[in-house]
Amino acid sequence: MASTFKNAGATLTTTDSGALYTAPGSGQAVIHALYITNKSEANNGFVDVKVTTDGGSTFFHIGKSLKIEPENTLMIDKPINMESNDVLRVVAELNPDSSTPDIEAVAAILEVT
Repeated sequence: MASTFKNAGATLTTTDSGALYTAPGSGQAVIHALYITNKSEANNGFVDVKVTTDGGSTFFHIGKSLKIEPENTLMIDKPINMESNDVLRVVAELNPDSSTPDIEAVAAILEVT
């Protein structure tokens, strides 16, 4: 079995369709850390962090409506184990004034194939 360290990153959207990371179809992965940054100077950011446990169809929350202060980063530093084709999603909520949030996420990942 080969092990590979990698990063996955994205500017977050307010839709539930995008995946930050999908585990390889022929292996597993461990998310070692997840960093979510609110780049806004004025608005609090709110995000949902979800993962599948069945190869991509049923999502469970790791965190719901997690608050990130302006110009700050939220770090989830406990491992998230992922099986083949499991999906990690981080979805931003609209700002209270209905403007688009300015949030980015980066995951530190170990893939085992």
